[in-house]
Amino acid sequence: MSSNIRRGKIPHSPQGTGEYVDEVYTLGGFFGDWAHIYRRGNMGQPISWSDDRLMYSGIDTATLVASDSADAAGAPIRLMEGDGVGISLSQRTSPMPFAERDVDFNQIRFYHRGRFHLETELGPLDVEEGDFVVIPKGIAYREQPLSNEGNAVFVFEVDAAVLLAEELWDSVGFSSFLTDYSTMTLPEPGEHPDDEVEVETEVRVRYDGEYHRVVYGFDPCKDVVGWLGDPVVFKMNIWDIPALGSSRGFMPPPAGAVLWGEGRSWFFNAAPAHPFPTTPAPEGSYGAPSHLNDYDEVWLNHANRFAPDSDGHMWFLPRSIAHPGIKFPPSYPKNPVKPIRTMKLNFDTKAPLRWTEEAKAALLEGDPRARHFTSFSGIPIEVVPELYTHRLGDR
Repeated sequence: MSSNIRRGKIPHSPQGTGEYVDEVYTLGGFFGDWAHIYRRGNMGQPISWSDDRLMYSGIDTATLVASDSADAAGAPIRLMEGDGVGISLSQRTSPMPFAERDVDFNQIRFYHRGRFHLETELGPLDVEEGDFVVIPKGIAYREQPLSNEGNAVFVFEVDAAVLLAEELWDSVGFSSFLTDYSTMTLPEPGEHPDDEVEVETEVRVRYDGEYHRVVYGFDPCKDVVGWLGDPVVFKMNIWDIPALGSSRGFMPPPAGAVLWGEGRSWFFNAAPAHPFPTTPAPEGSYGAPSHLNDYDEVWLNHANRFAPDSDGHMWFLPRSIAHPGIKFPPSYPKNPVKPIRTMKLNFDTKAPLRWTEEAKAALLEGDPRARHFTSFSGIPIEVVPELYTHRLGDR
């Protein structure tokens, strides 16, 4: 079917701005059928709602306390759950007194704050802020923080296999500015003396949703002398992921996918600020239109120069309501341009997600419609065009 069918009044190009709110409706995680709609009102700004689960919401993860922050044998705090996916927060301040092996989920461990020495069966990795490490099901690991305060590791747990989003980039052909997977760091086994290897070691195993233990007469994170095969365990840094920009306006989050699951069941994306200065095409725009998709979206503020108080805020944008979006007409930055140190993580999933009761304790106060601009977008409410905010006082 053709994708340029036009019906009704088309007041301006999809990349432009005008007196109507743009809304993008799409299926398949932004990869399926779509429609660009022009509306008088913003479907992301309802007057009221009967159930808060229908509405987007954010939490301040800095107010939460995981049990592993004070107890070396503790565990991360669970933030979100869904069928085959989960998100947890670890605040570990002391080394694991065991190795750990997750049989239920593959893990993407994102190091938001702190530095760590991470031992795995395939070798060690030194990780710092901005790194993420993929650890597949069944691989034992041991984490040792190098500082005893302020640590925060977000653990994205997925049942589907973790795949590089090379399929997306390979379909484009050669391009020097897309994700460069050669920047990944692979673990390499080291040589350890017998007295470090041949020691009784407990492995904590998460199996069928519960923790169990298996004890070995050796340390499984130190006895491997070599390996060959695929990069099943690796580290990358989100600041090595290039910003994607377009003089034609909005690019959906999965366009910047770094990792995704089998069957496009989920996407893991890095979203730095677009490169500046930029020159919009005639009638172009900055920002995203209002949009509604059939995936749930989770966003984590890793760094935000415009709203430093939103550090660590996590936002849940469910498929039940349009995401408000915000578009600005073309403008040109003043010279010299200040560096824009802004980075968000985005996790989209087919599986419906829900906050855990522990996470709800950290819900951001205030009207989520206004909070969306100040926390999620990092934009002062007074500079948001009236077109997007004119109903905020109705509730």
